Amino acid sequence: MKKLLLLPVIIVLLSTALFSCKEYKKIDMETQVPKIEDGVPKIIPGVATIHTYQDDDYTKVKLIIGSESFYNASADEKQAAAIKAGQLILNVLGPDNNLFKGTLIITKNISDRTENPTDGINIDMKIDSLRKVVGK
Repeated sequence: MKKLLLLPVIIVLLSTALFSCKEYKKIDMETQVPKIEDGVPKIIPGVATIHTYQDDDYTKVKLIIGSESFYNASADEKQAAAIKAGQLILNVLGPDNNLFKGTLIITKNISDRTENPTDGINIDMKIDSLRKVVGK
């Protein structure tokens, strides 16, 4: 009897494993990044530079904004902008995206084109929470 139950359990486990495998996709630099970067100035005033970074971990994204004026904004304004940027990114990527973590980095040094500017202010975009709200 135990041997008969073993086969269905193995089949269920294997089918669950196969269906849970998801191919992670990188953000498309030719179509999706321009849409993100076109929408950012509507969210954050005084944007001089915009850079979108995604390394080999396709579940994370960094949006680096160069803005001397917004650099000195209040913490609440920066957090609100980060959440709106997270919503923008999720809308551009659509429901079949891989993101779970996003960081908005604000720098006043617009010539610093590194992934981690020395004067950068890192703000969580709350992508994981936004996914739950939107149901993605």
